[in-house]
Amino acid sequence: MSKIDDYGFTDFNIIREGSSEYSLEDGTIVRLRAFILKAIKDDSDLRLNERTFAASFSPPSMKGNFIPGIPLEDAVKKVKKENLNYETVSEEWNEYKLSSGEVIAVKAILVGVSLTEIYDENGDPIYGVQIQTIHKITKPTMK
Repeated sequence: MSKIDDYGFTDFNIIREGSSEYSLEDGTIVRLRAFILKAIKDDSDLRLNERTFAASFSPPSMKGNFIPGIPLEDAVKKVKKENLNYETVSEEWNEYKLSSGEVIAVKAILVGVSLTEIYDENGDPIYGVQIQTIHKITKPTMK
């Protein structure tokens, strides 16, 4: 057992990490990742502290001017185009082996995306993304 387990949490090791990738109708690539940061397991429950991240990679023709001081929360109010069409390029699982023996896999999936009128500090357009995180747990096999 690790010190993390001693503190009442469930330690884990990363088995595999991957990203989900989507190609938007405007040529932009969106990459998503879901990460487990902390796990707590007791006899009947598993609770996860996790985060999802998104990054977009737009063609040079879509560059615009960054305007400092606009909070990111306001970007969703300045939508240029809602519900962009996209194609799935890949959807990858991130897998973690818990110290209790289970393997948990998480995957971030794009469920909706909108283009805003706001640009980041690199001049890339900011997209509003809706992400769903799915999980699967594999129990350890008994020998």
